[in-house]
Amino acid sequence: MESKKRRAEWEDYAVGEPSSNPDRPNADCYPLEAIYHVAHVSDAFRIFQDRRIRSTLVGDESKLKKTRSGVTWLSPNTWVNGSFYGNVRFDFDWKELVEGKRFYWVEAMKYAPVAYRILIAEHKPDLDLERYKPETDKGPLYYDSRNDKWYCNIDNLTGEFMLDSDLWLEDCKTVAFENHHHRTCKRREGHCGQLGRDRSEAGAKLLSRLIGQNVLTYKEPLRRLFIKHGRLHEDAENAWGNIVRAFWRIEAKGSLTHDDDAASPLMSAMLDRYGTGRSTKQLGGLFRSKEELELTLQHRLAKAFGIPVDNVTGSEDES
Repeated sequence: MESKKRRAEWEDYAVGEPSSNPDRPNADCYPLEAIYHVAHVSDAFRIFQDRRIRSTLVGDESKLKKTRSGVTWLSPNTWVNGSFYGNVRFDFDWKELVEGKRFYWVEAMKYAPVAYRILIAEHKPDLDLERYKPETDKGPLYYDSRNDKWYCNIDNLTGEFMLDSDLWLEDCKTVAFENHHHRTCKRREGHCGQLGRDRSEAGAKLLSRLIGQNVLTYKEPLRRLFIKHGRLHEDAENAWGNIVRAFWRIEAKGSLTHDDDAASPLMSAMLDRYGTGRSTKQLGGLFRSKEELELTLQHRLAKAFGIPVDNVTGSEDES
């Protein structure tokens, strides 16, 4: 008697049919064009310092835990109720990321929602994983080779793709911000102090540290990740608004003006303090007025990003 073929685990999460309306894609057959790595602010700052997202050991109950395999975590999901992974989102082009690579099925984690895991690798992994062929295998990742289109299933599922290498920021397309889920964190489970953190608040902390510590300068190509058409893109602009409002509340009663030699380095120190949760009150009080403090703040951002100061919003634009 002919033996019955074993049903693959991935078939439980198979991609459905494409939507007939391209403006309203089906969640179980979602066009896969971008893939994301989401991090907490402190980790995102280190990523900018390193200029890459470093692969890390798998620390949960995954079958990869005992292999000492380092992976970079990516997901196609975005989050209506807040991200499970942090506030800072690094966006990559899916096709560029997977070019020349192979896929291997790792597992389905019975979380709520279920998280399916697929390894993206250039070479065959040491662990005995089953090869996943997105052109023919009926699972949560599908490649329509005829039309050169990728789809994934995110219908009440979390896609977790595990890249077997570091990921360089020069390949990143943009950096955006997400609200952190108010109850769940999969990176710092049980001890995350950022649950429920607002996206613009987190973005303000990151931008402040990057500028204050000169990680981003007008000579740094990675500043493009926050720029669109010669000014901050929408997410970065909203984060910048948080900084402007916070600094406008400082009582300025000193003598320093925005064109004094000490103004710019003092502002760098203030931004670094703000980004790390320390008081800026005393340093801000050295400026002659709120207006001089804000002018210095605007010039400092313009210098860091190499954009005209006229393209930097202030408190008058916020009102």
